[in-house]
Amino acid sequence: MPSSEMTAPPRSGRARLRLFTQRWLPAARWRRWVAGAVFVAPLVYAGAQTWHRFADAFGTTPVRVRGAAVGAALPAVDSPAFRHTLSALTQTTMQPGHHVELLVDGPATLARIDRDLASARSVIAVQNYYCEPGDVADWFKTRLIERARAGVAVYFLRDGFGCRSLTRGWLDSVRAAGVNVATLRPVRWWTMHESMHRSHVRIVMVDGRVGYVGGFGLADKWVDRDGAPRWRETSVRFTGPAVAQLAGAFAVGWGHATGDLLSGDALFANGQPVSGDRAAIAGVLFTQRAYGMPVPERFLALALAGARKRVYIANSYFVPNHALRTWLVAAARRGVDGRVLAPSAAIDIPFTRAAGRSTFPELLRGGVRLYEYQPAMMHAKTMVIDDAFVAVGSLNLDNLSLRINDEAVLMVHDVALADTMVAQFTRDLTQSVEITPASLRASPLRERMLTAVARLVRDLL
Repeated sequence: MPSSEMTAPPRSGRARLRLFTQRWLPAARWRRWVAGAVFVAPLVYAGAQTWHRFADAFGTTPVRVRGAAVGAALPAVDSPAFRHTLSALTQTTMQPGHHVELLVDGPATLARIDRDLASARSVIAVQNYYCEPGDVADWFKTRLIERARAGVAVYFLRDGFGCRSLTRGWLDSVRAAGVNVATLRPVRWWTMHESMHRSHVRIVMVDGRVGYVGGFGLADKWVDRDGAPRWRETSVRFTGPAVAQLAGAFAVGWGHATGDLLSGDALFANGQPVSGDRAAIAGVLFTQRAYGMPVPERFLALALAGARKRVYIANSYFVPNHALRTWLVAAARRGVDGRVLAPSAAIDIPFTRAAGRSTFPELLRGGVRLYEYQPAMMHAKTMVIDDAFVAVGSLNLDNLSLRINDEAVLMVHDVALADTMVAQFTRDLTQSVEITPASLRASPLRERMLTAVARLVRDLL
């Protein structure tokens, strides 16, 4: 008879698991199953996220603008009805009492930001999509450290993809000085669903009274080289009630990154309205990933339907989807002077330029005039419609910005600012080349081949 010690079942969980695998899963089969799972699981995950990206590009509902009442005319952008409709359909309150300052190119923008940062007394909130080591990043670090040591509450929120090149030493030095630093959506393979959803906004907010939006980044490409801009940029500085909306956009990102929901008068001081003839009506459009009818498309559909005289667009990554092309052509056929200023071969991502160019024949046939800016990379994201409506911010006219990324845009109703924007756009056209069907056909063979390839995937960019 075997002893009781020989027949007793193993007592530990590990021993029982070993007995089970020996009996039911021979070692060779077990290894094959584990290897298969390790190989297949990432492929399944990547396939699911790729499908998600296709759904973002093609799964939204086309936006068509029409009057709610029978025979109702669509409101023109210079009318109160347009502002009321825009506010309701984009969840952005357009309020009076703003002063808006147009800033052209990086040096002017960064110098103006520096003066406001230096004067901060209670709180600084900065969020940026793009950062890289260099003189600009070193200036920014020095200023943040100086204000934190002066007792100012300083918050810096960086995007996990666009600012990934900031070194650990850079981040540690500002943290050691008391700066609150967070990273939004770090890039990891197991968070691919977030990695394709970037925060593309550029926000600077000082003491709840001054705000900045635009396309500027914390990198040396936004400063001049040999007296000429490396990148052509447009940003705005503004005061007034919309600063609180900008602070709210920052707080949403900070909460996502840290779990801390910021509050209090220091951040949401609700800047005092500006009085006088130069007081502009404005609001901050903050957009995030959405399904159905994305907010940026609602905004563009309403604005382009409300155009009566002109639509002047400058955009760094102009890859308009079918809906946006339709709205632009419809405006041109109504007699609106529609013009788009896009980057030339100086662009930093040639494939994106090729994708945008694949839409040019359709736009040209529809009466839209197209230009490419020659001296430098054209990185502005602006729009001026008729004599009063202006939009400046981070919104590119491609699938990523329209349907996936977080974006921030200052929408302004102000005749004086519109005049300034039209004048700047006209100056930029003097340094640009107008695109025609003949010039497209005369493009080098390599460029035309790249455009043909980019056409196949342009709605995913």
